[in-house]
Amino acid sequence: MSGTAARMAHSYARAWLWQAAAPCALPVFAGLTLLLIPLAVIGAHEAPTPTASSACSIGGTGATVAGIELDAVQMGHAQTIADVAAARGLDAYAATVALATAYQESRIRMLANDGSSPELTGEQATVTATSLQYPHDGLGSDHDSVNTFQQRWLAGWGTVAELMDPVYAAEAFYARLVEVPNWQTIPLTQAAQAVQISAAGGAYARWAPLARELTAMLWPTARAAAAAPAGAAPAVCPGLPVAAGAWIRPTAGTVTSGYGSRWGTLHAGVDIAGPRNTPVYAAADGTVLRAECTSDYCDRDGSPSLAGYGNLVELDHGGGVTTRYGHLSAYTVTAGQYVAAGTLVGFQGSTGNSTGVHLHFEVRQDGVPVDPGPWLADRGVDLRSSDAA
Repeated sequence: MSGTAARMAHSYARAWLWQAAAPCALPVFAGLTLLLIPLAVIGAHEAPTPTASSACSIGGTGATVAGIELDAVQMGHAQTIADVAAARGLDAYAATVALATAYQESRIRMLANDGSSPELTGEQATVTATSLQYPHDGLGSDHDSVNTFQQRWLAGWGTVAELMDPVYAAEAFYARLVEVPNWQTIPLTQAAQAVQISAAGGAYARWAPLARELTAMLWPTARAAAAAPAGAAPAVCPGLPVAAGAWIRPTAGTVTSGYGSRWGTLHAGVDIAGPRNTPVYAAADGTVLRAECTSDYCDRDGSPSLAGYGNLVELDHGGGVTTRYGHLSAYTVTAGQYVAAGTLVGFQGSTGNSTGVHLHFEVRQDGVPVDPGPWLADRGVDLRSSDAA
């Protein structure tokens, strides 16, 4: 994959937009909203705070497609697969072939591999097991296969680190698909098998109806993604019901780093880690001061050597109080916008000065950082909870 193509794919697929949601998708989303886990409306100190929902992702809510229930994680990966096809200038049939393949291979989930296959040598098993270090939705153990397409690093698909990137995985699939003679016109199962070389090559045909319907749902959004700025995404997830004036925990996940001195400098907030693209919500009512990339690049994961918060949203809550939401994979608000507590503002990512997927959350009083833990505790919110919805 060329560097230019990779950057394009990352830029577009990171957004995983639904802003041009297909007419057939909108009614589905409206109905599905009613199926989300109920969240209690709260008082600032008198009732439990609502939990940040994990029933939604950057790809939107789950959906029933061709009679098969797909959750938010699967829909998010499916949107990535469609987005990468559109970014490469391929047609919708390419996405259909890829989606049928991904469902057969992994049920459209990013699978790691623990290296337990008896077919691997000790060294191969160790390398394969490094996939566990990357965000994943479950485990597989078929040889050295990993990711949504079950691609093998020993077969030359890429390094384990590359293959555990959903964007790279889709890009690698399409790079081989376009080399298949007459791939646009041969039956789906033949096209998929020519890429995968599977022991069960005929199985892909079973998922053709699912893949066709899913492509019809996702393709308008995928095409629209090409015109979207990196980092921006629509607010596809429902907000949380929050009482006026209340504060909430901004995202689901575990606090992995607290406020205070770290490596000789002040870590001015808390880090809350959850799965990639876990929704991030406004902790209180406020106005968006900025929603932008604050690093040299934000179309892909950052590193410890990169300065800045990556994709950052900052809110002004009045009275000199502001909050910051850093390292987002994408943001869903714009500067000057008023947001109520519980409004979706973005998704957990690893952009900017970051070593892994999480939300860096700050509270500031008159520009001076304060410890978010006690601050939220005084307002009835316990950051120590894992906050599973």
